Amino acid sequence: MGKITDTLGLLVRTLRRFISLSFILAVMILIVRLHEIVILSNYHSYPPGSFNSLLIGIKYDIILYLRVSAVLMIPFLLLGLFSQKAARVFFISASVFLVLGDMLLLKYFSTAGVPLGADLFAYSIEEINQTVQSSGEMNVWPFIFMALFLVYMVRVLIKHVYYKLKPWMLFIISAAMFASLAPFGFLKPQPSDFENEFSLYAATNKLNFFSESVLTRYVFNEPLDQQTYTFKPNVATADGSFTYLDEDYPFLHKETTPDVLGKYFEPLESRPNIVFIIVESLGRAYSGEGAYLGSFTPFLDSLMDKSLYWENNLSTSGRTFEVLPSTLASVPFGDRGFTELGEEMPDHLSLLSILKTQANYTSSFTYGGEAHFDNMDVFLKRQGIDKIIDNTNFGAGYEKMPPSATSGFSWGFGDREIFRRYIDEIKADNTASPRMDILLTLSIHSPFVVANQEYYLSKFNERLEKLELSEKTKNFNRNYQQQFSTVLYFDDALRYFFSEFRKLPSFNNTIFVITGDHRMPEVPISTQLDRFHVPLVIYSPMIKKPAKFSSLVTHFDITPSLLAMLDADSIISRPKAAAWIGHGLDNEEDFRVANAYPLMRNKNEILDFIDGERMLANKVIYQVYENMDIETVDEPDREKELEAKLNNFLLKNNHAIKNNKLIPDSLKVYTYKEQ
Repeated sequence: MGKITDTLGLLVRTLRRFISLSFILAVMILIVRLHEIVILSNYHSYPPGSFNSLLIGIKYDIILYLRVSAVLMIPFLLLGLFSQKAARVFFISASVFLVLGDMLLLKYFSTAGVPLGADLFAYSIEEINQTVQSSGEMNVWPFIFMALFLVYMVRVLIKHVYYKLKPWMLFIISAAMFASLAPFGFLKPQPSDFENEFSLYAATNKLNFFSESVLTRYVFNEPLDQQTYTFKPNVATADGSFTYLDEDYPFLHKETTPDVLGKYFEPLESRPNIVFIIVESLGRAYSGEGAYLGSFTPFLDSLMDKSLYWENNLSTSGRTFEVLPSTLASVPFGDRGFTELGEEMPDHLSLLSILKTQANYTSSFTYGGEAHFDNMDVFLKRQGIDKIIDNTNFGAGYEKMPPSATSGFSWGFGDREIFRRYIDEIKADNTASPRMDILLTLSIHSPFVVANQEYYLSKFNERLEKLELSEKTKNFNRNYQQQFSTVLYFDDALRYFFSEFRKLPSFNNTIFVITGDHRMPEVPISTQLDRFHVPLVIYSPMIKKPAKFSSLVTHFDITPSLLAMLDADSIISRPKAAAWIGHGLDNEEDFRVANAYPLMRNKNEILDFIDGERMLANKVIYQVYENMDIETVDEPDREKELEAKLNNFLLKNNHAIKNNKLIPDSLKVYTYKEQ
């Protein structure tokens, strides 16, 4: 009995020691928040109004403190039964490690504009290293100094901090620590409580966000292989229905995409050239009429007036990794993005492979960085791409972008040089074959350094004065003049591209598709939908009837519509069945959301789903408005319906990708076979 009493007494004393020490952890976490409020928010020009969000974030820092304490308590108590010194060393090590992790995640957020989650583990070490270097922000000295300071602080205080808390106080504090682990809604920031997405994430504790993302992804996520998807033969769309053909091929349907483009074009008398210009980080927030931050693409805006222009187009992901599979092949995502599957990509159809097998098109991909990033080259080779021009074989006579002043890193060649390299390639082409070419730009990307930057910074100020914006918006934009200067640089490069291309004999028989891969996150994002909102422009001298459409479409819809038009003009004979995710471009001029689409904000995270005028974003339901703004709504039944639809997509996605069940053998005649 005496031993039990002694053990209980030791446990109480150890618990009292732990809770006393945990207050040090709370102070350390609050110091990180203070660092953000005083230093990072000013250095990285957080938008006006962020101060209040950062103050609100103290609540979520305290919740992190409680959660971390709950996790550390049991091992501390067990160690304390054998060695009080071992328990203290454990506490010092764990506390310093976690607080430094919080600092690193905060540094990422302050630079990237979005918090880091489980998508970290979807990138290779080489890709992470390139991304870190490109930011030019990763100075290790602040972390070394902070680590030394934290260790010193803990070592000084750890022997002296011992509050003689009464048992009832120990019980209440311990109960609060373990209660913080419960999935209560009020324990995390709610989107409806904040003006915009950046404010939401500014308040969020970054370590808490990262931990929840990782746990959701790798611990609490029920394996998809253990669930069965629902197969519905017919699903309504804007123009009838998808008629699905085989339960074992969950995306395979009759290919009946209507030709909505043909009536806007002169009849195609010969095989047209097709050029995709995919623009890094070109968001609708700062491009096109009605851009809420003002448009910094005057030349592209003028082109929109002569084109088929979808002002409410969505990228299918919040990063570059998914833009090629979605725009060129309308395929599902796989687990971490379709290109991430590498050589394990299932058999699939694409615009490239169909044009190559059906109409003898030649093709190229021109990019200023390394095409192997995100396995872009692996994907394109599967389509039968004839030539890849990137950083490794760009050739002499072209200038790379200036390196970052802090890291000395450069992604590669800027947009004007990319366009110039492509024009030189076309001029040297002696074949009579029609072409399909893809250009991916690079300059609107961290560290946002371009040639002749001072000129574009002055041009930014001139442009800002011309725009009819409120003073509040102008002041906001001035915080991001370097980012916007690269948008203006791209726009000038695009002007150069078309001035040169017009001189080529092939110009009059070319269709240009221009779109952004995603919205730039370094300029704070307003909503969960804003990150995907990018312009879509189809321009050609063969267009007889320009038009602007307000209906919502996505990158998934581009390939089905182009093939439908080419099929209608007998350029190709498209397959009778396909596994497109897209329904084809909607040519309704008024706003409507006629179809349903999954969206993948980051690698590892398929959290968003659009269905009609409702959007599910990370388990929160929103109304989608005509101006593409969104607002939370209280519709629990509709929310459950969207969650079920998203989950069913995930199950179909998992089955089709893992079992090579996108298309059957009969359709593989349309895929490229390496000779």
